[in-house]
Amino acid sequence: MKKILFIFLFSLPAFQAFAYEDRMPTEEIQGVLEKARLNEVFERYLATIQMFDPERATRMGLHGSDFSLTERTQERLDKELLTFRKLRDKLHEIKKDSMYPALRVDYNLLDRMLEVDIFEGENLEVMQLRPQYYLEPLFSVYSLMGKDFDTYNTRAANAIARLNQLPLILDQAQRNLTRPPLIWTELAIKQTEDAIAGISDFVPIFRGYTRYDPVLKAKVDDTLEQVKIALERYSDFLQQDILPASDGDFRTGELTYGFYLERWHALDITSGAAYRYAKKSFKKSMKELEKAAENIDAILAREKGWKAVLDKVPKDHPPENMVLKVFQDEMDRAYQHFDEYKVVVFPTQRLLIERMPAFASSVFPYVYYSGPFSLDINRISELFVSLPSESLSGPAREKILQEGFNYPQMELLSAYAIMPGLHLLSFQSNLNPSKIRKISRQPMVENGWACYAELLADEMGYYSSYWSHFLRVYVSALRAARAYMDASLHLQNITEAEAIDFFRENLYFSEAQARGEVLRISLSPTQSLSFVMGVDRILKMRKDSKHTEREYFDLRKFHTAFLKEGEIPLGDIEAELKRQKIEDENPIK
Repeated sequence: MKKILFIFLFSLPAFQAFAYEDRMPTEEIQGVLEKARLNEVFERYLATIQMFDPERATRMGLHGSDFSLTERTQERLDKELLTFRKLRDKLHEIKKDSMYPALRVDYNLLDRMLEVDIFEGENLEVMQLRPQYYLEPLFSVYSLMGKDFDTYNTRAANAIARLNQLPLILDQAQRNLTRPPLIWTELAIKQTEDAIAGISDFVPIFRGYTRYDPVLKAKVDDTLEQVKIALERYSDFLQQDILPASDGDFRTGELTYGFYLERWHALDITSGAAYRYAKKSFKKSMKELEKAAENIDAILAREKGWKAVLDKVPKDHPPENMVLKVFQDEMDRAYQHFDEYKVVVFPTQRLLIERMPAFASSVFPYVYYSGPFSLDINRISELFVSLPSESLSGPAREKILQEGFNYPQMELLSAYAIMPGLHLLSFQSNLNPSKIRKISRQPMVENGWACYAELLADEMGYYSSYWSHFLRVYVSALRAARAYMDASLHLQNITEAEAIDFFRENLYFSEAQARGEVLRISLSPTQSLSFVMGVDRILKMRKDSKHTEREYFDLRKFHTAFLKEGEIPLGDIEAELKRQKIEDENPIK
C-alpha cells in the first residue's frame, strides 16, 4: 500500500505536486533574502565606521579599533563618504516591500542614517569650523575606562594608546581650522583650559593598570605630560591664531534645519511650521508657569511675577561630599516608587554615579547621563555630576549647590535622567533585537521621553513637595524658550545678540547664562526643539491609546510597548504600535 501511495504521489504532474509549495513560500523566501541583504549592508556600514571613525565605533560598541583615534583629515573623510554613498546605492537595490513591516522600519532607519552621515560630511565642515571636535578624544578615553566590555588591562592599554595619539590630532587642528564661529572658539579655549587644569583626572582611572608596574606608571605619566604640553600648545593656537579670525556663523539656515526635520527626525513638517510650533509652545508654557506661580503664592506672583516665586524655592541641599550618595538614594527610592505603582518595568541595567571630570564640565550639562555603548552585551550606564570646582571660593561653591543641588531640583533630575527617564529608556530600548535600532539615536524619542518622565513622576506622586512640581513647570518653560530660539536662530530670523537678549528679558538670565544657552543651541540644530515636540507627541500617543482602548488601557503596557520599539522616529513608533494592535486583535488562525 505504501509503495502504491508513493508511486501515486510522484506520478502527479509537476505543477500539481508543487503548486502549493511554489505559491506559499515565494514571498517569505523573498523576504528572507532581502533581510539577509539588509543585514549585509548594515554589517558593511559598521565595518566602514570602525575603519574610518574609531571613536564613533567605540560609542557603538565596536571595539576592534579602540586603540586608534579618528583621523581629522579630508582624505579620510572623502574615503568614508565614498563608501557611504556606495552602501546607500546597495541598500536601494533591496526590495523592501517584500520585507516584514518591522524590517521595513529598519530599512528606512538605516537609509536615514546613511543620508544624514553623507549630508553632514558634505555640508557641515566640522574639521574647519569646530575647534571642540579635536578635544572629543579626551572623553572617548575616559569612556573606555568606565565601561565593562573587555578586561581592564585591555581597555587601559587602548586608552593609553589613544592618549598617545592626541598630540597628532591637535596638530591636525592647526592645519584644518579656518574661521569658526566666535562662540565655538571660546568654548574650545575654555574646554582646553579645563583639560589642562584637570589632567590629573586621568590618573585614578589608570591606577589599577600601573600599581604594580613602575615602568607602566612612568609610561602613563609621560603620556599625560605630553598630552598636557599638546593642550597648552593648542590653547595658544586658538587664542593667538583662531580667535581673531573667528567670524563664522553657526546658524545652519533653512536647508540644513529642514533636512534634519525631514530626514533625521522623519517629521512631515516644514521649517516654518516648526518655528510657529515652537513659538506657540513658548507662549503656552509661560502662561502655565505664571499659573503655577500663582498656585504657590498668588499675591507675590501677581505683584512681582513668577521669577519672585522661583527665587523662593528652598535652597536646602546635601553637603557637597554627599551629593552623589543622595542621587544614589533617589535612584533607589524611584525604583521602589514606580515598581509599586506598576507603570513601568524595573530596569536591571547597572548605573554608576560619578563625579564629572573637569575637562567635560564645560561641554555637558552639569548632570549628564551617559548610556552604555550601543552594541555592548555588558551594559553599564554612568551619571556624571559636575560638582563645584575646588578652585572656587566657599560662597561660590555654596551658590552652585543651592541652585543646582537643592532637594526639589535633585528629585527632578533623578526623574529626568534615571527613573523613569533616560536610564529606563536605555534599558528598555535595548530589548529590541534589531542591531540597527540599537545604534540609532533619535532626539525626539530620547529628549521627549526624558521630559515625559518628569511629568509621569509628577502624576505618580513621586515628588515630595510642590516645589518639585513648580520646578518641572519652570524647566518646561525654559525648554520651550530654547526650542523657540533654536528655530529662530538656525532659520536666521534673529541674531546671536538678539537671542541673548531674549533669554535675559524673558527668563531673567545673566549675560553669562544667556550666552551659555545660545552656545548650547548653536551646537545642535533641532535638538532643543526635540524636547518640546517629542513630549507633546508622546502625550498625544498616550491620549489616543487611552481613547481607543478605554477601560482596557494599561499604562505600563503602553510604556513598555513604546520603549521596546527603540529609538526610531516617533511616527514609526506610532505606526508600529497600531499595526501590532491590529495583529493582536486579528490573529492568524
